[in-house]
Amino acid sequence: MKGIGSRVTIGFLSIVLLLFASGIISLFELSNLSNDTETILSASRRNLELAKDMLGYAHEHSQATIRVALFDESEQRDVCRRTMSDLEGKLAAARSEAVDASRLDSLSICVSRLREVSESYLFSPKMVVVDTLMVNTTVTAPNMVAVSGKRWYDEQYKVVYDDMLDHIQSFMTHTHSSLAPRAEQLNKNAYRSVAPVLISLVVMIAIVLMFYYFIRIYCVAPIVRMNRALSDFLTYRLPFNVKADLRDEFKELAENIEKLIGISKMNKR
Repeated sequence: MKGIGSRVTIGFLSIVLLLFASGIISLFELSNLSNDTETILSASRRNLELAKDMLGYAHEHSQATIRVALFDESEQRDVCRRTMSDLEGKLAAARSEAVDASRLDSLSICVSRLREVSESYLFSPKMVVVDTLMVNTTVTAPNMVAVSGKRWYDEQYKVVYDDMLDHIQSFMTHTHSSLAPRAEQLNKNAYRSVAPVLISLVVMIAIVLMFYYFIRIYCVAPIVRMNRALSDFLTYRLPFNVKADLRDEFKELAENIEKLIGISKMNKR
């Protein structure tokens, strides 16, 4: 039979172990939640950076193309090549990092079309620009084809360029919309990380109330009744009789008090 001290010790150690276990579980879940949040934010930030870079390179390519098509600035052809390569590089990076790369197929087609349209005009040896804003170049060889830069830019390049911009913006919109299910998952993970603490709190309150009840019944009440019985004996010489269900050390204590009372009476005789 365990004593009252052992019972109280086991009870409070149980509370400590429960709180410790719930704390460890909550820390583990919060760590996972933090990692998931960081992963989602990093992926979103990276996608926005890629989209921003693609828009920047597309704008540079458009400006360089305008200078070649309208002003016949041949040095801008290298800028067109470089910005197109950079644009394709960012698109390749976005495809490699995307969860669903198929969503970038349409954008890849637009970039390929932009390259084809640009190279077919800007780097074709059989074409020559005419009707520019600054000069009017004439055809210098029979096998060359005269092409109006302004008309080509408005009817061919700008159509493909605007379509590509729409797909880049769609990619940015998809990046934001893809956060919704991930945010919902984070919400569930947050509840899961807090749940052990809440459960432990409820259990701890229940255990504390149980301890209060048992200590009140098995500790406080016996001491109060033994003290009352002893006071009655000392004051009114009434028999020492504790009207309570005594257990463990309290029962031994009552029995020892009765023995002391018996020894006291024998000594007086």
